[in-house]
Amino acid sequence: MMQEINLSQNNSNDQKVLLIIDKKNLEPVLNFIEKLNEISSQKSDAATLKRRVVPFFMNQFYHWSVNRKLTQVVIYLKYLKTKKQSQQKKFELGDLKELFNNQDFSNPDLELYRNHARESWKVFLKDFAALSVQRNQKIKCGVTKQNYLNYIPILIEELDQMFPYDKLLSKYKLPSANPEMINTDDMIQLDSDPLYSTIKEIV
Repeated sequence: MMQEINLSQNNSNDQKVLLIIDKKNLEPVLNFIEKLNEISSQKSDAATLKRRVVPFFMNQFYHWSVNRKLTQVVIYLKYLKTKKQSQQKKFELGDLKELFNNQDFSNPDLELYRNHARESWKVFLKDFAALSVQRNQKIKCGVTKQNYLNYIPILIEELDQMFPYDKLLSKYKLPSANPEMINTDDMIQLDSDPLYSTIKEIV
């Protein structure tokens, strides 16, 4: 009697195939599928991390500025928040881009506050950003903490660009599912005899 293992998440039969293999090949097949799923999950986690990095550090920068009573910096960061249409008023990458663009202000005080915020951001990144990650109790996972720490040099490096943070998300590529990420010893080796390697479409 054949054992049936359903790995499909699709309820439609026309989107499924039936793979018939020897039991000796079952474990390598399942292990291979698991590795592919792990790679897909890692890419998804990396994409989520990239979207969260700037909001996280901008928020930490704001609290750092408040604690150190950097009034001009706090005023400018609040100015960025008040411009938002969303109710949550959360920091995002666009705010960091705006901090380093050359927009002219009708209010000269705002330009002064922005310049002060720029210099303070540089100090925060170099001297306090790592501490803000290490001491953050909301980040429970050690791997996640390390991933945030790994982005600090990238944020610092961007300061030397003509337009800092303008291409941040597209410039630093996500890890891809390259062939070398899967050990060739783990590749599925099935019998070449068609009597023992059969794929049927479910109808």
